[in-house]
Amino acid sequence: MARKTKTKYFYHGKLDWDEKSSAGRYVRENCKPLHRYQSSEDQEHRHLFDLVSRMLEYEPTSRITLSDALRHPFFDKIPHHQKLGEYRGSSEDSRERSHSLSR
Repeated sequence: MARKTKTKYFYHGKLDWDEKSSAGRYVRENCKPLHRYQSSEDQEHRHLFDLVSRMLEYEPTSRITLSDALRHPFFDKIPHHQKLGEYRGSSEDSRERSHSLSR
């Protein structure tokens, strides 16, 4: 994505922008850390914000994987038989289902 963008904010595939510029000031003044939007301290909210923050991790190698995301505690209340990772078809059916979900 960074290679395809035509913006001045990326250099060699990495985010590189001047925090003192007007765009940098705007972000600093208007974009707050994700945890500041959490309106409740109950466990479900904490799990949701933890999952979303792991999915939005800037460095791709640090981001949560799909399989780990599907096993995240946020999804613990979903009945076992309804979880995506628990599909019980043949391996060919599983590959086909996985492929169709990625479209």
